[in-house]
Amino acid sequence: MKTARNYIALTILLLSSFYTVANNWEHLFDHNKYQNAKISPNGKVIAIAMNYQDRTILVFLNREDMKTVGTTRLSGDYEVGDYNWVNNERVVISMVKHVPSLEEPQFYGELYAVNYDGSRGKVIYGYQAGQDQVGSRLKRKESTFGWASIIDVLPEDKRHILIKSTPMSKTGARLSSVLLLNVYNGIIKKEIDKAPLPYSRFLTDTTGKIKAVVGTDEHNKSQLYLKKEGQWQKVPDNTVGQAVSLISISASGEYLYTRDNHQQDLFGIFKLNLNDLSYSSVYTDTNVDVTDVELTVDGRNVYAIRIDDGYPAYLILNKKFDEAAIFTDLLKALPYSSITITSRSDDGEFSIVKASSDTNPGQLYLYNKKDNKLTILFRFKTNIKNNELFQTEPIQLNARDGQVINGYFTQAKGTTNNTLAPVVVMVHGGPHGVRDYWQFSNKVQYLVLNGYSVLQVNYRGSSGYGEKFRVDGYQAWGSTIQNDIYDGYQWLVTNKKATPGNVCIMGASFGAYSAVQSAALYPETYKCVIANAGVYNLELILEENNSRAVKSFWLEALGKDEHALKSFSPVNYAEKIQAPLLLAHGKDDKVADIEHVEQLKDALDKASKPYEWFVIDDEGHGFYNPLTQKAYMKKVLNFLDKHLN
Repeated sequence: MKTARNYIALTILLLSSFYTVANNWEHLFDHNKYQNAKISPNGKVIAIAMNYQDRTILVFLNREDMKTVGTTRLSGDYEVGDYNWVNNERVVISMVKHVPSLEEPQFYGELYAVNYDGSRGKVIYGYQAGQDQVGSRLKRKESTFGWASIIDVLPEDKRHILIKSTPMSKTGARLSSVLLLNVYNGIIKKEIDKAPLPYSRFLTDTTGKIKAVVGTDEHNKSQLYLKKEGQWQKVPDNTVGQAVSLISISASGEYLYTRDNHQQDLFGIFKLNLNDLSYSSVYTDTNVDVTDVELTVDGRNVYAIRIDDGYPAYLILNKKFDEAAIFTDLLKALPYSSITITSRSDDGEFSIVKASSDTNPGQLYLYNKKDNKLTILFRFKTNIKNNELFQTEPIQLNARDGQVINGYFTQAKGTTNNTLAPVVVMVHGGPHGVRDYWQFSNKVQYLVLNGYSVLQVNYRGSSGYGEKFRVDGYQAWGSTIQNDIYDGYQWLVTNKKATPGNVCIMGASFGAYSAVQSAALYPETYKCVIANAGVYNLELILEENNSRAVKSFWLEALGKDEHALKSFSPVNYAEKIQAPLLLAHGKDDKVADIEHVEQLKDALDKASKPYEWFVIDDEGHGFYNPLTQKAYMKKVLNFLDKHLN
């Protein structure tokens, strides 16, 4: 195949009404007009998930003339979530529901199936599935009080899919079943299997047979089981790592591929010989974990991996797959982008491609292999021009103890060598299992376009840099982590990217905790604090009603020393904070209970410390409604304008 850089013809197909220029940067917080696209197995119809009247719907387009051939809009309080083509005419949709107490729609495990022309639409799984039928001698579909997720769409079987069904519970820790589900009538043909432990993820081989499962034990460690002679057999301890995850099974059926860090620090790709259980490394990067893998569209084979050592980069693992050759050309045609092939026709002629970057919120393309042509279908945000946004730069520094710390810096609009913009240190949440990436951020771009440079630090505890780096953040929430963030800002000052003291700190979830904690540790540095959806009393976290596995994780991450928990909880020393605070929270936050911010408010009142209040009804962990986001970010901007030069 000719290289895409020189020979792929790039054309633009403007299917949205007009490509307009946003004259108000609050448009950054509008929901994406277009969200995803997937092509049917025969390549004739494209399903587009798009926002219409504040609901996600599916629009089906004829690929040849791009005319609408059908639409699906779920009734009542429901809208379209994720979706998959299961044959040439039918799509299965995860139903998400709007509930009175929350702005963000919630997934309760229900599945809906419909033909692309809008016919034969019905709930096929969930507690509503059995409500729309009357008596019959035929086998009836059932109401199931559980959560479903698709394991395999079974391309070989045009009427059934494999799903994981997890019975409803407060913690989600009940054992899941594997069900063969009819996508036309919702009848559960049979139960194929049952998980041997909670929080399971099943894996099929290239013929659609269940072959492996990974779940989580009561100590929050991953356990691997293999299907042998019809029974689950646990792989002996220490064969694989304690955080192993499944990828695929080779076409020969001989090897199981995993993402793991067995007997090493960094996460890489491994393979397990299913005959003798020998385990060996396939690839591990020298600096960072393998972030993700690219699977063939049937989800059964891996052909490329992604690493994020600053910018995203991809490595082709298996060149024999047609997707690998296409993907290689796409990387050349769309440099400095995160790329995914969302779907592909069975004959390999047509593919749907999704690409994004720091200055690209997301675009969908149609790739024609025969003509070697890449055509833009839709832009996620139709009222934002990519060339008006600002590039994000990966940075690297040494913390005070010599530890290498990575991060990102986005310089403000209008910055010159003689005029350095004020800085907002934006702290990511988590803190464990999460990190900042080189990618589009509406908050970062909004601040940058309004004159504020933004620093993002992947402090110790962040994922992506090996197990030791992540674990080094355990029981160090209020100390080492905050020092890493502070050292990141000092690096900006030393490298003449920031003026000393002209800085505020901002974050959500753990980032909110970090912002308040940093202000207490470094009261002379940060001029203001912006904290949204934070946890401010660590003892409250350990009191929550979680499963044993979750409690085990929190005990490991926070420890149980009462003195340390108190000393790392900002509610206990509000008097040390000198900077004014902006406190934001959703009243219906189920992750960081509203009690956290109320306790911090009481402590600030008692210490006579200044703060502003932005607590919103019907919002959960972070704001979802675009109007709320816009109002919040406008308040953030006014707050920054008031306290920074």
